[in-house]
Amino acid sequence: MTDLIQRARELDARTPIGPRLLYCRCGAARHQHRGAKHTGAHPPTDCRRYRRDPADLLLERAQDGAHQGLGQDLATYDRTHRRTGHNRTNRPAGTWSIGASDTASCRRAIQYRERPPVDYTPAPADKRAAMAGTLIHDSAAARRRALYPWRLYEQPVILPGLDRPSHFDEYDPITGVLYDFKTAGDWKWANVGDNGPPEAEWDQVQLYGFALTMVGHAVREVRIIYLERKSGVDEEFARPYDEATARRALARLTAIATALDVGAELPRDRSGPSTDPICKRFCPARVHCWNMTEAEQAGRSPESFTLVEDRADIEWALAEYDRHRAAKSAAAKQQEFAQVLLLGVPAGSYGEFEYDKTSDRLNDPEPDPVARALQLEEFWDYPADQRPALSELDYPTKRKKVSGRTVVRRVRAAKRDKARREQGT
Repeated sequence: MTDLIQRARELDARTPIGPRLLYCRCGAARHQHRGAKHTGAHPPTDCRRYRRDPADLLLERAQDGAHQGLGQDLATYDRTHRRTGHNRTNRPAGTWSIGASDTASCRRAIQYRERPPVDYTPAPADKRAAMAGTLIHDSAAARRRALYPWRLYEQPVILPGLDRPSHFDEYDPITGVLYDFKTAGDWKWANVGDNGPPEAEWDQVQLYGFALTMVGHAVREVRIIYLERKSGVDEEFARPYDEATARRALARLTAIATALDVGAELPRDRSGPSTDPICKRFCPARVHCWNMTEAEQAGRSPESFTLVEDRADIEWALAEYDRHRAAKSAAAKQQEFAQVLLLGVPAGSYGEFEYDKTSDRLNDPEPDPVARALQLEEFWDYPADQRPALSELDYPTKRKKVSGRTVVRRVRAAKRDKARREQGT
């Protein structure tokens, strides 16, 4: 390899400006070889036929790589190294590629993926977070393989009624614990901290457990481990394996497959690209699903153009707005009342909540235009030669008092979950 790198450097040093010459192993460029396509012999070097020099190929890859960004590299790798088990282009006609991971997917997005309309063109989707999550996931899995070699990793499992094999992350056949790993950005990490894993993600890991029990493995507990991409902090949640939950989740997925079989329209499970970040950034069906092009031409939001078609729909939308406005106003009054109840309460932790009260403070000095005008008026009647220069006058400032505020935080869901488990034991 060292010799190959050295020869690539030498080729780079003598490569002229212009089209690549595509050097042969004999050292001559391709255009110097015989034949209509320059694939024949080159007598001066006693070369019988053109064969691309590996050092020249290495140089080409190195030069191309110098202009590729990290995101482009990850996307290229994903295209060229995709696992054959997830290849959906060669599945038999009449089958649908639905698996356990679709428990958290929008049903209309599944329809676009599996049964796209004739005029459908996927929109570009932001895959950077997913690629970063995959890198972290693979790195963590490699290290855990070294620590726990008896565990099963990334194994395919079959769920009855579904055409695509599902792949669980990690399973310990000795303890009967099934693990699922997920990475989280800021929004996801904050949401998990307040509410724990969404039920759709619990359904997913319960389905993996159900598939394992069907082939004779014992599953006692399922766990979801979140890793925050920004800080590397991890949190773990656990539940007992529940076959009834798994069967209900499987029934929902098979119902989706049945709807696809009969040509039924599946509902949208998200609010749309104006308010839902998943729709806006990550769903390739968003433009067609929400009629975004037509909505822009009509001067309306995609949600309004798609869902509000007549006067009855407008009345429904107004009623929804009024209902939520009233609920927001009532909630604000209840929050104000609760804040009064906390006056004088010492800061600290109380059950699932942490309470603090910041003290009053003065904010940083800021220019005071009113005081500046009064300052200049004092010198209005002075003769011009006796007035001080503006640069000699300090610009007046003022500091406003900022009242303290009530800070109420829920203890992160992982700690609450751990405390409940410890109390249960």
